[in-house]
Amino acid sequence: MTGTAAPTDEGRLVHLGIGNFARAHTLVATDRAGGWSVVAFTGRSAAMADALNAQGGKYGLIVRGAEGDEVGIVDVIDAVHPADDVDALVALLADPFTAVVTLTITEKGYAAGNDPATSAPARIALGLRARREAGVEEPIALVSCDNLTGNGEVLRKAVLEAADAETRDWFDAHVDVISTMVDRITPSADAGASELVRERTGLDDQVPVVTEPFTEWVLEDRFRGRRPAWEKAGVQFTDDIELHELRKLRLLNGAHTLMAYAGQVAGVERVDEAIGHREVRALVEQLWSEARSTLDLPEDQLDAYTTALEERFRNPRLADQLVRIAADGSVKLPVRALPVIAERGGPENAPGEVAAVAAWTAWVTDRVRAGEEIKDPKADGIAAAAGLEDATERVTALLALLDVPAGDALIGAVVAEEARLPRA
Repeated sequence: MTGTAAPTDEGRLVHLGIGNFARAHTLVATDRAGGWSVVAFTGRSAAMADALNAQGGKYGLIVRGAEGDEVGIVDVIDAVHPADDVDALVALLADPFTAVVTLTITEKGYAAGNDPATSAPARIALGLRARREAGVEEPIALVSCDNLTGNGEVLRKAVLEAADAETRDWFDAHVDVISTMVDRITPSADAGASELVRERTGLDDQVPVVTEPFTEWVLEDRFRGRRPAWEKAGVQFTDDIELHELRKLRLLNGAHTLMAYAGQVAGVERVDEAIGHREVRALVEQLWSEARSTLDLPEDQLDAYTTALEERFRNPRLADQLVRIAADGSVKLPVRALPVIAERGGPENAPGEVAAVAAWTAWVTDRVRAGEEIKDPKADGIAAAAGLEDATERVTALLALLDVPAGDALIGAVVAEEARLPRA
């Protein structure tokens, strides 16, 4: 089977890991596409199944803009099962009417092993075995919607490891595994969310969803079987998902990382305050200029993306705490900042990215010396390095945790930039 199939007006989508993000993002797009029904399975807790089934699968969606809320009802779910209802999932995947499986199971869900009792990929493998044994020839698509680079390959590997030999041999001819890039901020619903849905829509909703106006979903364009007409909801299809992942990583995540550290060093606590701080904002713009030069995308697309990012960052009604975003800097900087510095030809050509690294070294030093917690897998090494008195020795030790070798030009650049950072 080759080629890409056109979207169809009807079909069934099975979703694993029904939570706030899926209900604010992928299921909204499926609802707007029209014609498709959804059967969902919960994650760790079965409580969501009970709540949604009691409401006939309907739930309220609150889109929280800077000026006010838009409230609507999403009505696309037929039924919700607890995660451990393996028989229900196997029967659904063996049914030819099921053409797409989407997942939001978090990164840990892909490493849950091969026991169907505890592993979503293992349950999918069982369902695919039943589909093979039933003689279903129509392709089925597995679509990871988790925030992981190369999420389709992660999913493929996990399912194949749990599958029997016959299903592994059958797999490529009958299963498409689709990588995606997803983006929509979805905080927990506040205490007044249910009442707001009731006032605006009349729905007595125990599990409303709150989200931001911005939404983006980019999928690989290689479905051979049926799929919803997601393009009706603004979903993009691409032959180069890696480029879109890189755009998000270097522009959205890179700016978040810079603001998390530089904002706190400058004395602010939230994202909207950081982007509104004149000097921090200037650093973000410099970082964007450098990162954009490494992305092979049209200027108008990059302009639209950074404009949307700034609007999102400035939304005071969805403002995130910088200290939360600041976690795990030793993991984030090597993939968000250091590659841009290298591609730009060194720290002298990437002052905005250098500022992100310097803001991290300054922030962790301040935190350690104030006796405050740092959430990072290398927290012990950070504490030891931050305690060094000599600035060059301290920065050398901190950057060694990012695998920057002693004597690298970045060390001197970071020491110099620390002194230029805006301070509270």
